Amino acid sequence: MLKGTYIFYQDGKEIYRSENVITKFGKRFLANYIAGNETFASKSMAFGIDSTTATDLDTRLGFEFYRTPVLFGSTDIQTVSGNTSYSVVYKSTIPQDVSGVIKEVGIYPEFRQTLGSFDSKFLLDFEDNLDWTNTPSLVTENATVGASLLVMSSTGAAAREYKTNIDSLDISGYSVNDTIRLSYYKYDTSLSNIIIKFYSSDTAYYQVTVSPASGTGNKITSDILIGTLLSGATNPSPDPTSITKIGIVITPTSGNNTSVGMDALRVNDEDTFDAKFGLISRSVLSSTLTKLAGRQVDVEYRLDLTF
Repeated sequence: MLKGTYIFYQDGKEIYRSENVITKFGKRFLANYIAGNETFASKSMAFGIDSTTATDLDTRLGFEFYRTPVLFGSTDIQTVSGNTSYSVVYKSTIPQDVSGVIKEVGIYPEFRQTLGSFDSKFLLDFEDNLDWTNTPSLVTENATVGASLLVMSSTGAAAREYKTNIDSLDISGYSVNDTIRLSYYKYDTSLSNIIIKFYSSDTAYYQVTVSPASGTGNKITSDILIGTLLSGATNPSPDPTSITKIGIVITPTSGNNTSVGMDALRVNDEDTFDAKFGLISRSVLSSTLTKLAGRQVDVEYRLDLTF
């Protein structure tokens, strides 16, 4: 029997622990590793902001915001009152400069054989308001990825667009089944929709409309298919190999004002199969753990073995 637990430490003191679910991929991978058919010399821990319940069918974190290599592994064998326990312990560190609200954690093999330009990645972290047209407000409250949100507002019935230039992004290798997800903070109930635009020129872009979740507070969109984004192409057709600008359009309900705090935007490679790479375990914390900048947090993954 395998039982895994993530333990968080700050200044050498335990501050949180959370049991995991070992995924179907993880069970198969660990069985092959014990049989000598897989190598597990390098591995990484990933941290995210999605609190969706963990299951053994999970293939990735819900919304990953940071990943760090496992620094080393060891064994821990203890005998208490004649009973001997066996554990494998992997340790890693979240450095001082990383900040975010940790709601989920997982462990992966470090390298995937099929790694390429179209892997899962962050697109925007909304940390600098000077990069955007219309200069959205920079606030530190309610951020879950990084230390700040960009507050984008629109008044009355008019939609308002904020744009930022990015390094040229090639999305041509993502399939229609890959996804994007947006993390945002909803301040009020007067938000009609959010439109995300991927520009290859000032007049050519892809767009997708996001219907906001009900209520207020921190929200994460459901998976938005790349196929849905591509179907929203303008005429002239945009160039998927050279996305140079991203736009966010905020639309209020009729006659109302609305504000949205933009947190993070990422793309997830959903359908690249790699028999040797995947999410081994995922744990969703019962309460959030806020990682502040300036404080290092050490993380231990303890895998208990029952013979």
